[in-house]
Amino acid sequence: MAAFILIGLVSCGSSPTPTAVEMPADSPVDSRIVLLLEDARNSSGNESIELKLSAIDAMVDDRQLNRAQRQISQLQSEDQLSATQQVRAITSLAKISLLLGNADTAIDHLSEISEQSIQALPASDDEIRNYFRISGDAYSSTNQLAEAVTNYSRSTNNINPDPEVHQIIWEILNQFSDQELMNFATSANNYQTRGWVELVRIIRSDQFSVKAQLDSVTTWRRTWSQHAATQLLPPAISELNEIWEQRPRHIALILPLQLSAGNAIQEGFLSAYYQDLAVTREVPQISVYDSSNALSIIPIYNQAIADGADLVIGPLDKSLVTELSELDELPVRTLALNYTEEDRIEFPPGLIQFGLAPEDEIEQAADLAWASGFRNAAIITPDSEDYLRLQSIFQTLWTEKGGELVSLTSYNGSADYAAVIKRLMAIDSSEARAAQLLDILPRNNMEFTPRRRQDIDFIFMIANPRQGRQIKPTLAFYFAGDIPVYSLPSVYDGLENPSADQDLNGIVFTDAPWILSNEDALKADVESILRPVPGPLRRLRALGIDSYRLYTHLERLDDHAIDSLDGVTGSLSITDSGRIRRSLAVAHFENGLAVFSKDENPESD
Repeated sequence: MAAFILIGLVSCGSSPTPTAVEMPADSPVDSRIVLLLEDARNSSGNESIELKLSAIDAMVDDRQLNRAQRQISQLQSEDQLSATQQVRAITSLAKISLLLGNADTAIDHLSEISEQSIQALPASDDEIRNYFRISGDAYSSTNQLAEAVTNYSRSTNNINPDPEVHQIIWEILNQFSDQELMNFATSANNYQTRGWVELVRIIRSDQFSVKAQLDSVTTWRRTWSQHAATQLLPPAISELNEIWEQRPRHIALILPLQLSAGNAIQEGFLSAYYQDLAVTREVPQISVYDSSNALSIIPIYNQAIADGADLVIGPLDKSLVTELSELDELPVRTLALNYTEEDRIEFPPGLIQFGLAPEDEIEQAADLAWASGFRNAAIITPDSEDYLRLQSIFQTLWTEKGGELVSLTSYNGSADYAAVIKRLMAIDSSEARAAQLLDILPRNNMEFTPRRRQDIDFIFMIANPRQGRQIKPTLAFYFAGDIPVYSLPSVYDGLENPSADQDLNGIVFTDAPWILSNEDALKADVESILRPVPGPLRRLRALGIDSYRLYTHLERLDDHAIDSLDGVTGSLSITDSGRIRRSLAVAHFENGLAVFSKDENPESD
């Protein structure tokens, strides 16, 4: 961000590392500087000072920074500057410091101008606006983002709105968390800054509903009628009208409705649809197609297109998604609710793949463990083919990071968990060595305490709640209760059961925000109206909700016009090959409850 701001500010020269360069005396710019200084010598008073300041500006723009600094020092020592001229000279010094990479020095220069002096000058004064623009750059360069926004906000107004500044403010504020925005709104002490913060907050509060965003912006413009952004909104907002007008009008939903998974997705999809209907009557037409018995997706897909669908959501079956991906082109944008059997780089234009991929969950678990400083991993997973594939994915990710896999074991459905943990912790080897000693040195009074291996930093465990409730206490029994355990959403069934889940205490896992948080207003309605379902089906309902809410945003997401959206399945972003990735919420078990962690690296108990 800082580099972009500095380039935009100075708007001349292309050197990646700013340096103080003295230009030859016969350069065209230098000739102009010589003329300005000569005119200044032949003038007096205010006119002479203005000519010198213009010469300094030309030196700075031409990167003659040492020369400009000398000229400013001479000007300040020899001439009586007005308040506006003093602001201009100080701003030039700050700009020079920024170009030399000394943002802290720039801030020191800018602080020489008191707020009282600033308040005494007209807010529309170009020098004042430039002063605040440079101040914004300086604070942004030192990552003091709230101060940067405050200063940028004061550099623009509703008479002379600055599009570049507006975009910078928008980008910075979108780096703030919701809580940081709330705190900033409380502490902001000027009209322009508060208006910007409120604009970002209202857009974020309705990020999936374009119509609600448009209505909120209309209300905001009435409330903040003198704000700079009322005259020039950031592109992300000004484009909303076009996005709304070009939205899909007819959605085809293709699901295996005879399966519980298909039903769960449909329930979530229609729940989001009816929530949208409560906001606006301008909702898309929905046509639902059952793919339960489909051997090929082509007939159903073609029928949906013939019926007038301009967006297809589905299918769910991986083989049907793969079949669709092998077509040369698709007539309409299509949001498949699974991923192809093979990960390829190129797919038909308009095909987006979105599902509850365990690969995303495994990658995030590895990232969390690595960020906590762990390097030596142990893995325990079920021994079925699918889970062994996930085990291999984690192993590959971990070794690619530079980590080491020091122990690995698997278990079956009727596992003797004591034997499994003994293998994982090498306690069986310790017991075998003890038995050998007893054979050599038979003593009835010899005591033996088995030792576990000491080189494990953490354990990556794939388990359902029932399995996890047996594995975690068994780890503690065999002297490994202090080793952090990371797991996947499967370890939590999504229902509060503190008495049973005490045995899961300390396990860190990721899951959909829909499961861990009650912030989405739709959740209470869904859980009070629809039948109770276990965790996996609740996550599929969340997939249905996000698949509907994405319908107006797919084009911008696919074109990378927006980086991510906070869905109920996770923070959603898209790869270059059109695969939506989820960044999930982080939680850990504490007192038998799944605790949503704002800190993404909660300590394991």
